[in-house]
Amino acid sequence: MKNMNKRILAIGPITKDYIITPEEEYFQIGGAVFYQTLTLTRLNYNVISIISISKDDMKLLDEIDADIKYVFADKTMEYTNIYNQKLKRRQKAILPKNPIYPEQININLEEISSVLLSPLSPYDIPIETITYFKENDIKTILVPQGLLRQTDNNNNVIERDWNDIDQYLKDVDIICLDKYEAKKAFKIDSTKDELIIKILKKHNLEQIIITKAEQGSTIYTEDNIYNIPAIKTKHAVDATGLGDTYIAAYVAKLEESNNIYESGLFASITAKEKLENKGPLKSSKEKIEKELDEHRQYNKWNYYSKNK
Repeated sequence: MKNMNKRILAIGPITKDYIITPEEEYFQIGGAVFYQTLTLTRLNYNVISIISISKDDMKLLDEIDADIKYVFADKTMEYTNIYNQKLKRRQKAILPKNPIYPEQININLEEISSVLLSPLSPYDIPIETITYFKENDIKTILVPQGLLRQTDNNNNVIERDWNDIDQYLKDVDIICLDKYEAKKAFKIDSTKDELIIKILKKHNLEQIIITKAEQGSTIYTEDNIYNIPAIKTKHAVDATGLGDTYIAAYVAKLEESNNIYESGLFASITAKEKLENKGPLKSSKEKIEKELDEHRQYNKWNYYSKNK
């Protein structure tokens, strides 16, 4: 069982997000670390964050009630997220080089149980930073979306090959990707179970988590495969940060319960609650736990051993 005095660390860049939907256009603060921090705070978990941001944009975070340490950059990252009627997204971005190195991590690592590493560009989280946490016996969770993309000459976000994946994953415990990112990252044509288990063993990972939008998510360990249902809603409003909300809720609940399936279900419900509002999660932990209780009886055994 988790030592409740331990903290979850979220690390990565803040972004200035411009959201364009068929109905409206608006600005909001973004970045994986932003959604993770606000999710964990809203759910009353003990979180501390290390965020890269320009000093000129510090005012953007004035109203955020969270324990945040800053790594100052010359320019804050910017993303423009353009959604169609089906919430499919294309992106433009300005990706400055603002790496966060071990010597910039001035916190007491003895307080930290897990670290969520969320690069939004190839430059944000150097390999030596991941190694630094692993050497300090901290569980490392990598959300590698930024390692799989770059920008072209017109600032359009495009795919990139993750050629140093072996070096990145050598000190990672859990990796979380969507199904398209998984194919790109691992250079595979499908996300069949046997393929993912093979990759998990190759990289000596504890878990691979693959999110699949309306198809839910699947969590792979060496011994089991957990199929987590998506929780449906008729009130989808804002999909930005959905995966970041999911993984933050999952990691926190896993530390609390040590139950992979229920942690995945808790994360799925949390993501649904976030989807129903603009910006980060607005719902309380009590509301999500109540819905978890309602779903638990129907989904308790929705996983299977890979050996069966």
